[in-house]
Amino acid sequence: MKIAAATTIATTAYAAVNPAQSEAASTAENLVKKAESHKVSLMRAISVDYNADAVTQPWSLYNKAKADYTAAKAAVNKLHGKEKERLNARLDNVKLWIDRTAIYIDAITSGKKLIKAQKEMEKQLAAGKMAEATKAYHALSYEIKKQASYLYRVYGQSTRQAILEKYKLPAEKAKQAALYPVSIYIEIGRLEAALQKEDFDLAEKYANNIEKWFNYVDDEKVLDVLTNKYSDVIEKYYPEIEEVALVEGVEYPTGSTEISGFQPFAFLDAKGNEWDIDPYEYGFSVRDDKGYFNEDGTLKDAYKKTGLTTTGTVKIQLIDDETKEVLLETTVNIVDGDQFKKISKGRLTTESGENASYATVGKKYQFDPTEAATLNGKTVVEGADKPITLANFPGATFKSSDEKVFVVNASGQITPVSAGKANLTVTWKEENYVLPIEVKSASTVQSIDLAQGKDKIYLNKNTSFNALVDAGYFTAKDQYGAEADLKNADVQLYTNKESVFTANGENITLTGKDGDTASLIVKINGIVKSFPVVIDTTAPVLKGTTDKAATNQNVTLTSDTADIASIAVKKDNTAIVNYKLGTALTEQGVYEVTATDFAGNKQTITFEIDKTAPTLTVSGDAAAPVITASEPLYYKNAAGELVAIQSANLDQTQANALFKYTGAGTIKSVTVNADTHTWTFVTENMAANDTVEYKDEVLYDKAGNQLAQSLKATFDGSKWNLVTQ
Repeated sequence: MKIAAATTIATTAYAAVNPAQSEAASTAENLVKKAESHKVSLMRAISVDYNADAVTQPWSLYNKAKADYTAAKAAVNKLHGKEKERLNARLDNVKLWIDRTAIYIDAITSGKKLIKAQKEMEKQLAAGKMAEATKAYHALSYEIKKQASYLYRVYGQSTRQAILEKYKLPAEKAKQAALYPVSIYIEIGRLEAALQKEDFDLAEKYANNIEKWFNYVDDEKVLDVLTNKYSDVIEKYYPEIEEVALVEGVEYPTGSTEISGFQPFAFLDAKGNEWDIDPYEYGFSVRDDKGYFNEDGTLKDAYKKTGLTTTGTVKIQLIDDETKEVLLETTVNIVDGDQFKKISKGRLTTESGENASYATVGKKYQFDPTEAATLNGKTVVEGADKPITLANFPGATFKSSDEKVFVVNASGQITPVSAGKANLTVTWKEENYVLPIEVKSASTVQSIDLAQGKDKIYLNKNTSFNALVDAGYFTAKDQYGAEADLKNADVQLYTNKESVFTANGENITLTGKDGDTASLIVKINGIVKSFPVVIDTTAPVLKGTTDKAATNQNVTLTSDTADIASIAVKKDNTAIVNYKLGTALTEQGVYEVTATDFAGNKQTITFEIDKTAPTLTVSGDAAAPVITASEPLYYKNAAGELVAIQSANLDQTQANALFKYTGAGTIKSVTVNADTHTWTFVTENMAANDTVEYKDEVLYDKAGNQLAQSLKATFDGSKWNLVTQ
């Protein structure tokens, strides 16, 4: 009770002491509430999700909200302490929406500026006033960049997108539509300036751009204005052709679609300058005796896609269209267009034929062409299209730009002299190809290791260091980080166990037995490296079948040998690529499989997979029928093993013991030929429906396929027929 009373007394006392402060706080509170009352209205006025339309600017609402905010802010600023902080925080939230409204209003103002600039440009284009349109185009470009910063500040993703779609996107679309007309107008000005300076190369570049860009102008009226202006400029600087002459050495390559009937003729002005013009537009035409060209010099339809197709000659006349006079006549050779015109790319190769990115002192290199251009404009790439060698370019010459760096002989062989850079120029038929070549100091071995995938060296015989290099045991780098040449390096070999092998210079002699291990110590260019060695003289063993076997089952080869380096498989003498042990061989054929271990020991086996049952045919005359099997036949002995039927001459007793004859006749003898797998019978007194049958009727081929039919024949009165059952 005492605490509550004290609080009441204190509050009453404060009010009594500061009545003005209390009234100011109350006034400020009311003004803040008034300012806050505009927040929802502002939110709705600047959002297309509510009332905004991206066109109407809510000035009245904005001005009223800003005035009420300003009054409230002034009242709050007169307060002190936490009450001032509390009310200012509420006003900050109001200020946020007032500022967002201001940005929205500014964005619409900026958008209207874009619309104005856009309409001005479109008006000038529609009127065909290209100078004014170009000026307006640049003004619009400036406004788009300038006003974009205001448009992108609009609050709310949907409202911002509506603003952009209303103002910026149409302006950009209009600018894009005007891009080619304006660019053409500017380029025509550049063309005229180049023609005035007689810079015809530059003028041709501008003219090509203009003619290409014409295709992108959709407005026919604007296009007419631009083409007329272009024609006016061109005609102003048209050369006057005073003389025509023949061009020497013109040939037409077969297969080229770029040739023209006007190529053999030159068109000159009064000063003797040759002009690259369209002769047809100047009143000239051509006529030829083969019907290859139209009068405007273009190829006729039959040759537009293929070019000329046969070699030979064509006679061409240059005609003055006005007088119909033949001004000039010439015969042009038509040559094989697939002939090479020039070397367009080449490379440096080592003496072993490998590509070299640079040359090293102490070695020799060769220039090889890798790409060439043909007379008909095709590009031929070595390997991809057909082989390209220096023999294709007889008479080619070679020159070094600096013989202190490298020299080159008449065959294109390069000999480095000292470190540096120089160019190799290859000249053929007056066409040059330049290959930059960098020469580095002599290569020296900087490191040597076992090659990737190798963990030791396997030896199965006396060998040498170079042989180990050839077998791919080592990788080495020179001072440039490139693969070093080990075979030409000065190498000394050592061993840590002479009971396993001895080393003498670069040679290795085995002294141990299979499975012995030691270390090979290699000293090269001051580097000493030790490598583990094992003697391995045992060939790998393949499992899954046996050598010379035949089977009618799939064969899956495996091996318990751990160091198999490669498996080579051929079926009917055709290699099976990327075969791996454990993969079933299923197709019929004769297989040869060679397993090689890391030491070079090999095991080779051959076997046959045959899943086709043997068949029989009958031939011969009535008294001496011959039954032939499609392959050698076998029977099974008591142990179930296949036993080949052997050649034999069976007399009557033996024959009747083996064959059962039913009917009026008899078997006199049977001759069995194992090489030709035939049974030749001698019979007598045969009558219709007599039969002869092999008593042991189950026969097989070597792979175990059972004979598809019984060895049984029936006489029909004139010939013997096999019985299928």
